[in-house]
Amino acid sequence: MLTREDLSSERIDQIVADARAAGYDFFLSTPQREASLNEALRDRPPGEETWIFAYGSLMWNPALEYAEVQPCSVEGWRRSFCFWTPMGRGTPELPGLMLALADGGQCEGIAYRLSPELVRQELGLLWNREMLAGLYKPRWVPTRLRDGRTVSAVTFVVETGHCQYCGDLPIERAAYHIAFAEGRRGACREYLLNTAEHARSLGINDPYLEELVARVVRLREDRVSAAALA
Repeated sequence: MLTREDLSSERIDQIVADARAAGYDFFLSTPQREASLNEALRDRPPGEETWIFAYGSLMWNPALEYAEVQPCSVEGWRRSFCFWTPMGRGTPELPGLMLALADGGQCEGIAYRLSPELVRQELGLLWNREMLAGLYKPRWVPTRLRDGRTVSAVTFVVETGHCQYCGDLPIERAAYHIAFAEGRRGACREYLLNTAEHARSLGINDPYLEELVARVVRLREDRVSAAALA
């Protein structure tokens, strides 16, 4: 589980230095992340409260201080395990996969409202977390809260031009990488299972997540059975 301390500038700068030393020169520096945040704040609809739309690990491990939380949905976007992670939850030899929002469909998740006096602080931590490797494009999207309100929330959609973008893989291949990839942040399957479990707890039915869970569980069971017979 990520903590606020893990997202401090000092910790993030060390991760960036380690990544660049390993050849991942696309990791963003502090000035680059700050420039991205400034641009997003300029794009925020005037007069709107600041909301964040969460669809993956931000649902079950936000590490944010927020004033309000609401189940919600957005139209025109869907969850997709569409980029490789060769460090966090995988290795260069067996990279994991991480979620982003991709074009099309509909996505249910959680919206967090930030207190006005904490917007810059909390978004700074969020940018340290989500904009570390430049995999996403921040975007403000109309978000329908479960209580009936519609707000504008910032979220992170996939940057299709990024070198780690892999698009929509065949479900069998995606499940294999999620089932067996592990890295410095833990097992990729834990990321999937936590996301699916939290979605269920909110009454969210996501067939894409559920099919991946079923396939990952089966692949893990098959490997255990094969090892027992060896």
